[in-house]
Amino acid sequence: MSPTIDIIRHAQAAHNIFGPDLRDPSLTEEGVEECDLLRERYPFGHHVTHVVSSPMTRTIETTLCGIKPLVKDSIKITLLPELQEVNASPSGTGTAKSVLRELYGPDILDMSALDEEWYIKGPGTPFEPLPSKVEARARLARASLRKIARAAAAQSEHAHVVVVTHGEFAHWLTEDFVGIDLKWNTNWANAECRPYRFVDLYGPDDDNATLVDKYSRVHPITGTKPSAEQQVLGKKEAAIKVQIHARDVIRREERRRKERKEKEKAKKQAEIKQDNAKKEDAKEEGEDEWVDVDD
Repeated sequence: MSPTIDIIRHAQAAHNIFGPDLRDPSLTEEGVEECDLLRERYPFGHHVTHVVSSPMTRTIETTLCGIKPLVKDSIKITLLPELQEVNASPSGTGTAKSVLRELYGPDILDMSALDEEWYIKGPGTPFEPLPSKVEARARLARASLRKIARAAAAQSEHAHVVVVTHGEFAHWLTEDFVGIDLKWNTNWANAECRPYRFVDLYGPDDDNATLVDKYSRVHPITGTKPSAEQQVLGKKEAAIKVQIHARDVIRREERRRKERKEKEKAKKQAEIKQDNAKKEDAKEEGEDEWVDVDD
């Protein structure tokens, strides 16, 4: 029997209230309360064999508060960089591996899949917010999760794997794009949990590792199952949202280059001014030392 993959969006974090200029924000008080509700309502803790999370602070905190108390102490939280946020704003930019190790220690998190600077999303990087790259890392994430699901299936026929990620990326991960439009980049609620399973748990490693909604639920608004046309339209709008993120990266890089040039220019001007002042001081000292002696 294919294990259940319980995909959870993180609880409310500070950037959901104050905007995207906060670097890797923590949960708000309301977010902590949402985790409390998640912990109360999630009934499968005794069936969980693996817990996987995006390495960002809000997802780690959601996992620690909402899920970790329900599972065996021996289960570490596996951090997968592919599950991180899509955009490259400060709130979508994570924290270095060494800092995470200092914050949480070696006994809670499995960081073996992380590089030190796993969060870099600039132009030319694997995590750059481009539709093709987001789709590629979602595919890699599914491949990694399917391997974990195989290990879970070997432990229990009723196994659950918990995956905590971000609302926008959850659509790419599940390949379910219904609910996205140009105003909203996700229809996942804070701390919402949706169960999935792999269509082919033991399929070849080079295939797509497709996930499907475990209960084949209907659309919450229309009351019908999403059509193929709706999925195609949703994916197009999701891609447009990612392209907007990519444009923001370019603009941010342009601002940084401009700021660096202005700082370099100001530094050179200050050095020239200081050099001229030294020359003037030396000149004045020379004039003071000159003594006209009458014979």
